[in-house]
Amino acid sequence: MAARVLVAIAVVAIVAVDALYLAIVSSQGGPPSDTPLVVPFVTSYLALMAALLAASLFTPAASRPALRAAASAGLVFMGVLAAFTIGLAILVAAAPAIATAVLATRARPGGTTIASSGVAVLLAVALLGAGFEFSWGYIVCPGSGESGGSTASFLGRGSSYDCNNGVLTVH
Repeated sequence: MAARVLVAIAVVAIVAVDALYLAIVSSQGGPPSDTPLVVPFVTSYLALMAALLAASLFTPAASRPALRAAASAGLVFMGVLAAFTIGLAILVAAAPAIATAVLATRARPGGTTIASSGVAVLLAVALLGAGFEFSWGYIVCPGSGESGGSTASFLGRGSSYDCNNGVLTVH
């Protein structure tokens, strides 16, 4: 019963952080971002982590540790990456998710539980990394005016770019 309450708290917290993030981004105003996929990716990823936790309430006990571990790892990794913006709020939301992952793992100790949880953690972190690599590198130049910046990358492939009247130049 305690695990169900912790899952519910985590899901509500994640949804609240997601809504807060969208409110912060939409209140900033200004011209559209040159990397328009970052915000939809972040909100979708947070929603996926909430969905994994919620799904763990309705799945067999054997799959709960993996689902909860994946959500916990995804939230912690996202929280660390977003440390200067919404990271602390994400880490607060991750705390009950981590607790439920630990409880679910302790309820079903064994090599299969550890292995499936490990694979789920790796998949959640890989999805986050791949999603950021794609969304950071997808640049859209405004039709008029000038802008520029640099792209981030986990793989060391970040680059500088300029936009001049809709024409993208990557350096």
